Amino acid sequence: MSIYDRLLGTAEPKLLVHSFMGLVGEFNRGKLTAAEIFTILGADASEQAELATLLAKAVPPVETISLGSLVTLTNVGTAYDNIQGLPMARVQTAGITSIEFTVRVNKVGSGTQSWQLWNETDAAETTVIDDNGATGIKILTTTRTFPAPLTAALKTFRIRAKSTTAQDDPVYLGGCVMVTRKEVLTQDVLHELLLLAESRYAYDTVATLKARLGV
Repeated sequence: MSIYDRLLGTAEPKLLVHSFMGLVGEFNRGKLTAAEIFTILGADASEQAELATLLAKAVPPVETISLGSLVTLTNVGTAYDNIQGLPMARVQTAGITSIEFTVRVNKVGSGTQSWQLWNETDAAETTVIDDNGATGIKILTTTRTFPAPLTAALKTFRIRAKSTTAQDDPVYLGGCVMVTRKEVLTQDVLHELLLLAESRYAYDTVATLKARLGV
């Protein structure tokens, strides 16, 4: 039997698509394992292989936030904020598990040039890229992962720059942050959880549903 036959209703037992998508959502949020989903659906060996492939395709959502473009930092200085005016963004941090920080720059000068993603709200460095490579136009990327999803809060992030050579004149050509989230109880997530409870696939008692919803 194929898992797709069960989703289409051409084989029994039929899989309820809404409830199946609830399982996919919980897998992406790290609340159900593939093995637990196999058990819930009563999947045989061939169906388990199909499910594993399908689950791998349904990746968690990510968001990309653009951070402006084209700022020339004449005599950038050896300390952050010697020059103001680089881009900033307001970010809802709820459920963030990783932040990928990317800048496109033209390295002009001989020093090690640092591009920092600064959390203005908390006065703390989120991540930094230290460029000690050759001069010229380049794209630089770094990723910061968090051991637990960040809590809900509206934060201001901005870019800061410096160099070990104060007279360097790097050019900021553009940048962005890409965030990956888990553990966010959006309307869509609530819908999925209620569908799971309704179908008795998971969270099929008041106690387990309330525990999952955190209420």
